[in-house]
Amino acid sequence: MPSPSPAPLPVEWVSPVGERAPAGRVRYRGPLAAADRPLHLHLAFDGAPPPFRHVPLERDGDGSWAADIPEADGHTLLDFAIAAADDDWDNNGGANYRLWIGLDPVDAHVHARTPGLDELGFESLRIALASGGMTHGLVSWQDNAFVDRVTEGVGWLTKLVWVSPGGPEPDDVRRRLAEGAVGLKLHPTYDGYPADTPGLDPFLQVAAEAGVPVTVHTAPGPSDPDLVRRLAERFPQVPFVLYHTFLGHPEGRRRAARHAQELANLHLETSWCRSAEVRRLIDEVGADRVLFGSDAATDGPVHFVRSPPNLEMTENYNESLLTLARQLPPETLRALLEDNTRRLFRLAPPRLPQAVPEPVEDVRELFTAALEQAERVVARVGREQFALPTPCAEWNVQALLGHLLATVQRAERVAGGQPASSVPQVLAVDTRGRWASRFEAATAKARHAWSRDTAPADVPAPWGLVPGPVALSGFVLELVAHTHDLVVGTGSPEPLDDRLATAALRIAERLVPAALRGAAVADPVPAAPGAADYARLAAFLGRAPA
Repeated sequence: MPSPSPAPLPVEWVSPVGERAPAGRVRYRGPLAAADRPLHLHLAFDGAPPPFRHVPLERDGDGSWAADIPEADGHTLLDFAIAAADDDWDNNGGANYRLWIGLDPVDAHVHARTPGLDELGFESLRIALASGGMTHGLVSWQDNAFVDRVTEGVGWLTKLVWVSPGGPEPDDVRRRLAEGAVGLKLHPTYDGYPADTPGLDPFLQVAAEAGVPVTVHTAPGPSDPDLVRRLAERFPQVPFVLYHTFLGHPEGRRRAARHAQELANLHLETSWCRSAEVRRLIDEVGADRVLFGSDAATDGPVHFVRSPPNLEMTENYNESLLTLARQLPPETLRALLEDNTRRLFRLAPPRLPQAVPEPVEDVRELFTAALEQAERVVARVGREQFALPTPCAEWNVQALLGHLLATVQRAERVAGGQPASSVPQVLAVDTRGRWASRFEAATAKARHAWSRDTAPADVPAPWGLVPGPVALSGFVLELVAHTHDLVVGTGSPEPLDDRLATAALRIAERLVPAALRGAAVADPVPAAPGAADYARLAAFLGRAPA
């Protein structure tokens, strides 16, 4: 029987990268989340010393806590702990928490061999990664079955398959790759074989067939970079990553860098390299061929923050990363800490935390109110207004009516488990005066579809498979925003419900990520000081001021 899934990383951004400055929102699910007392972030930017900022957290409906980070623009990092009272702290096992404002970093080299807080323990790894602001890690250990168990259901770890000439069998490697592993791990020193042995060829052939990279521990002796180069020459179609670049004398790193300059399928990883060495490797090999890794949690929970420092006795990892963030161009830093590893190992983009939906009954009530408001506005539209422009630049009044009708029909279909794409984005609206009755009939069906005793579980919303209340929140946003667009386009005197605007703005701030900007939703525009919530909602969705 599989072991229970360990807890997720306890802190994460709610806001995607593009929406974290000048202010963004973070979520906390750590050990103090069950507290019945107010929680606060004790925050510093970029490792600054006291005095710290004290930011109150608000409890959300799922039991987590969230806070808006003030005035983060121009900073790189958040460093913080959580407090329920002066004597009741969550400081991440003594290592504190870190989040990157403009990045979702990936650690390309981590290990777990036990479940606990010892060196290379899973809990040590969780604490270490949270202390460095890592959002994802590539994990391996000689016991592949243990790695399978301890990482089951853990979204912030992706597995590599540890192989050696002694096993596992190539078919087992194929199976593990099919089940989600993204590459192979070789450790010639630990397993006692020369890195260029022909005994690895069956596994490298599997890697070539699957199109996955091979990571290799590099150090003096059987793991020497010269031997790894021979593997890369035998299998030029396979990307190889030299873990540590070279764990030893600087001369070995010089040779590793030269090999990478000469062979396009060699990449360098930077664990145990101080910041000056990382910069040198980037200069010599190129920003697209160097990956950040830490070898966590070799030094246990304090791996990223150890004192005395563990990087060549001059820096710890967090000091090194902050130095690199200050010295490297932003695109180079992003390549090092995120893009190169995601690209090479074909990692999915970072998963944003699921928006916390309104309570189910509240969302249904909002949906019903939004439908009724839309009915009243649609009933006032005259045929002579069809050609008028609307705040949705691509739609006139007639097309906007067709989109509102499509939105209502999509809501009905989604509640029944059908995909939203089964209804076009804009339905045809005739000019014979029956659009109001047709819209009213559609709203009655949608209202009935969402009025069951239990809300649908996961449903196929336009933006993917999501919990029913989240999908319904999205339809509330669509209805409220486009009803307001119709009022503006037609000059209708129909009064609008301010409560719906407030709710829709809150939903928009949670459900509309930066990735949709420029596609489904335009970039935000400034709202006038003191603007009402309908005007603020329109501005957030990219509508020019009316």
